[in-house]
Amino acid sequence: MTDIVTMVASISEFPTVEETDAILNELRRLSRDAATTKLIDDLLELRSLLGESSRGHAPSSESTRVPQPYPTVPDGPPAE
Repeated sequence: MTDIVTMVASISEFPTVEETDAILNELRRLSRDAATTKLIDDLLELRSLLGESSRGHAPSSESTRVPQPYPTVPDGPPAE
């Protein structure tokens, strides 16, 4: 958990896709409880929005999940 806190503390504004992936990789090492699962879900949502903005697309105001090539979460629900 300390590694995640250090990573997040070093980010000044929005994380890059690479920083988000690194945080997701650290979260995968933690036990699966409701809080960890919510953090992973929220980061995956943020990652999809970061992917859209890096391709020059403005994120829509309506929350939609766009399939992205992101790290899978072992023992978790399949990615949408």
